[in-house]
Amino acid sequence: MKPSLWLIVVNLFLVYISWGSTYIGLKFTLEVLGPFTTCGARMGLGGFLLCLMLMLTGRWRFPALADWRHAAGYGVPLVVMASGFLGKGQMSIDSTVAAVISGSTPITMLVAAWLFAGEKRPSLPQCFGLATGLLGLVLLATSHGAGSGIKSTPGGMLWVLLATFGWVAGSLFMRGRNLPTRLSPLESCALLLLMGGLESLALAFVCGEASMVHWENLRPSVLAAFSWMVIGGAILAYSSYFWLLKHTSIATAVSYEYVVPVIGLVLGWQIGGESVNSQMVLASCLTVGSVFFVMWHKRNG
Repeated sequence: MKPSLWLIVVNLFLVYISWGSTYIGLKFTLEVLGPFTTCGARMGLGGFLLCLMLMLTGRWRFPALADWRHAAGYGVPLVVMASGFLGKGQMSIDSTVAAVISGSTPITMLVAAWLFAGEKRPSLPQCFGLATGLLGLVLLATSHGAGSGIKSTPGGMLWVLLATFGWVAGSLFMRGRNLPTRLSPLESCALLLLMGGLESLALAFVCGEASMVHWENLRPSVLAAFSWMVIGGAILAYSSYFWLLKHTSIATAVSYEYVVPVIGLVLGWQIGGESVNSQMVLASCLTVGSVFFVMWHKRNG
């Protein structure tokens, strides 16, 4: 049975808003907790609550040992790196900068799939998209000059790039190995969040992030930001994304790639009080526009 249009729109809206607001949510939460502590608490709690919800609705099946092992393996690139490294990077760059860099994920996915996953060589339109995306990142890297008011460091940008590499590597590895499991996609998602969150907390302990906790900075806006990242960025976004993958086309499900960077840019500017100059806007247009060429040709090629 084909889902109604309004249900598709609601799920798209939840994905757009939830993942688009992650960057500003991290900006506030990092004032209190370290990056890997934030990742572990957010993802671990989100995974636990999602497991609990599935249990209460009778849709939870206890995972086999292989399911736990796979979740622990995928949790490293898809949670620890994708979320933890993002938080690490945002300690030294604005959320607007992080959002634009993360918008280049489909570009990285295209190149990595060609080089390491046996996919076809990028076409001419896709190469044009790669070139404009790279130009956008170069402009972004040089948009934080003296007097710009934009907080950005090469180290911070590198951490965010590594976060995108983690998401790409985990996604390609998962797609390349059709592992047998009796769990539903939502059950697998809950297990992934739970295991990845625990791994992030373990890494936070090893890195000594206990000394980075600043409870004196705790205030209502921080609590609201963290709560939303658990409910929206973890539970709602992942649940809606998996629903879209099952009930709509891939093109519709991954359309968040066009919207999330723009939402992150606007929220960082309006709520986070971050500076945005014309060079950053141009960089954002080039990066997001490049995704159009990469994804559009992939759908129609």
